[in-house]
Amino acid sequence: MKLSDYLEKTGHGCSLVSDGTFATLEQCTRIRGERALTYLETPKYAYALEDPRISCVICAPEVQALISAHVSGVAVTESPKAAFFTLHNYLVRHREKRPTVIDPTANISPLAYVAPYNVEIGPSVELQPFVTVNENSVLMEGVRVCAGTVIGAQGYTVIKEGADRAFIGLDAGWTVIEQGVQIGSNCNIECGALQLDTTRIGAYCMIDNGVLIGHGTVIGKRGLIAAEAEISGNCVFGDRLWIGVNATISNAVTVGDDVCISLGAVVTKDVPSGETVTGNFAIPHRIFMRNLKTSLIENTYRGQMPPPPPRTP
Repeated sequence: MKLSDYLEKTGHGCSLVSDGTFATLEQCTRIRGERALTYLETPKYAYALEDPRISCVICAPEVQALISAHVSGVAVTESPKAAFFTLHNYLVRHREKRPTVIDPTANISPLAYVAPYNVEIGPSVELQPFVTVNENSVLMEGVRVCAGTVIGAQGYTVIKEGADRAFIGLDAGWTVIEQGVQIGSNCNIECGALQLDTTRIGAYCMIDNGVLIGHGTVIGKRGLIAAEAEISGNCVFGDRLWIGVNATISNAVTVGDDVCISLGAVVTKDVPSGETVTGNFAIPHRIFMRNLKTSLIENTYRGQMPPPPPRTP
């Protein structure tokens, strides 16, 4: 794809400094494909443009002089992110559409919706009433999805454009639900945002009702996620995860294998394998309990709370 052609089609008003070709769109600090088009708004991340896989960039005027020599296509604008996602949305709207493939053994309620394009549904999949399966979704063998859940839901990629306007970046990635996964009612499993992003739920995960899993998040095998948990985008979880009721995990957090996240915990930092975390903000459970015990003792001593009643013999 030629940068000049798509800037002309989207009409965002970028100034083309030099032309180049690109094959995919990527965040500058997370390049995975070859010949990537990216954007840069501040010199702070100019070092990222040294990645040889970047072939084109849309940047702010103050960044132009910092661009590496191997970047062939350069466009300059006061709002690089808005220009990038305007082009991104254009490509999403004009992407290739392949007819949906549904295995004949799948049990799909007549009240469920399956997009007519870019969906693959494997053997023995069950979709209950009012389930929605959007484009770019793969459901492998034995997946069960309960009533009201959305697979491939629109992600929350908000792009500010000027002082008083904003728009949503459309989803270009995929949602993959591996074999044996059960998803409860009224869950939202968001689609990957960029072309190489995939939201993936590992084999034999069990997800309770009302869970949100954000765009591009990857969950390993045999995870257990209780009701109303909220997981932000681009997180990575290992195998045998436990997430308690109403826990919240922040964006781009990495969690290891065999981790337990207690009910109501707010996780904002990476969690190593084998750890249990508790609290808001979440810390290792043993430290949380030690701090709690110390606080109770101190407050009792200072008269801020009554001492426990005496034990009867």
